[in-house]
Amino acid sequence: MKKIIALIAAVALVLSLSACFMPNANSNSESTSDQANAADVSTYDKDFDGLVKYITDRGSGYEKMDIYYDLLGADNGARVVLNKNAYVEIYDFSSVASDGATADSSNATKAQDILNAVRENGKFKPIEDGAELTAAITDSGKFVLAWDASRSFDYTGKVVTDELKENW
Repeated sequence: MKKIIALIAAVALVLSLSACFMPNANSNSESTSDQANAADVSTYDKDFDGLVKYITDRGSGYEKMDIYYDLLGADNGARVVLNKNAYVEIYDFSSVASDGATADSSNATKAQDILNAVRENGKFKPIEDGAELTAAITDSGKFVLAWDASRSFDYTGKVVTDELKENW
């Protein structure tokens, strides 16, 4: 019985690892990417969903994942996987930016600490003992765009442009 369970676990591990290394047939198609990059920013809503949609529409093969934004005191959040080595996390701090408070005061304090850290250093730690993320705040002060600079910084950094900062 133990051998069967070990065999099943090994097969599951091999299948899950092989999925990580399979090339994405849809990613980095030049014609699709060029069309998406030419998207007019004015056609997108100036809210969290519009920002996420704009980033995902800029190229093919992007994958949006929900993240635990509430632990940071954010109103909403998503991780957009750009390729197997790069991602950008988008955090919505609209309630903190607009009136300086959220429903939970400890969350408001955490959110304000993150916003202050990004303004001062361009970085923050999502969890106390975790890795530091490079980040930028949009001009409205509502959204934080964060990424791991040690993983494909050049590619991810292209997503966090002045255009995004100015328009959201």
